[in-house]
Amino acid sequence: MSGEGAENIMQNTPTWENELWSYLSSGDGTSCPLHEACKVRRSCGWCFDDHAQEIGALYGISTFSADENEIDVDHGLIKHAFPEHWAPGRIFQLVEMLATKYLEKTGTTRPPVPTELIRCFDVSPSIEVRLLPLKAYHGAVWHLEDGWVIYLNSNDTPYRQRLSLFHEAFHILAHSKATPVFRKRGISEGFFNEILADYFAGCILMPNEWVKEKWAEVNDLRRMAEIFHVTELAMWIQLRTNGLI
Repeated sequence: MSGEGAENIMQNTPTWENELWSYLSSGDGTSCPLHEACKVRRSCGWCFDDHAQEIGALYGISTFSADENEIDVDHGLIKHAFPEHWAPGRIFQLVEMLATKYLEKTGTTRPPVPTELIRCFDVSPSIEVRLLPLKAYHGAVWHLEDGWVIYLNSNDTPYRQRLSLFHEAFHILAHSKATPVFRKRGISEGFFNEILADYFAGCILMPNEWVKEKWAEVNDLRRMAEIFHVTELAMWIQLRTNGLI
């Protein structure tokens, strides 16, 4: 992208969104660039960076072989991955605002969020989605001359594919508007950006206010996952981050 084109995009982008892309560009992708100066971390005493291994295992970043259906959400490591009370730091707040931006842009007000929503992302050229039997990943992104391609694992369930779709779409947005580090091999390169992508997928598929409203009506993890068309593990994470379980 030329300097003039990048400047025009920055001028037409909300200040808070420019702030987000600036942080991603300034970081190394492996940890939060605001870690040392984060007031939220200092006040609540918890952040993603300080629990990288636990969060990685929970989101499925550090190991693909783990079957989320075999994870006990009531006992063991997963329950301790998130504290009962925590507050998202500035970057995570901005990621949530980004998800809200596209929900409002498309007039989406209730679950399940349609996958076609990615067509309204501020990305040029277009995004194409393809299914492949991937061996080591839930999804991947490829940039071709005529557009972007998101590869989703055809062996995954449709609910898992929805999460992967918006995870990869976040990477496309970041690549289009910033210069973030992406995880190529192993679990350390671009690790933090992977968590941000997962967080974005959670925010756009399970907005906090929707989750709180539906949980008051349903109060059942499996039913909530069905309503939002996400995995039970993803719904558990969203309920936990909202202090509902």
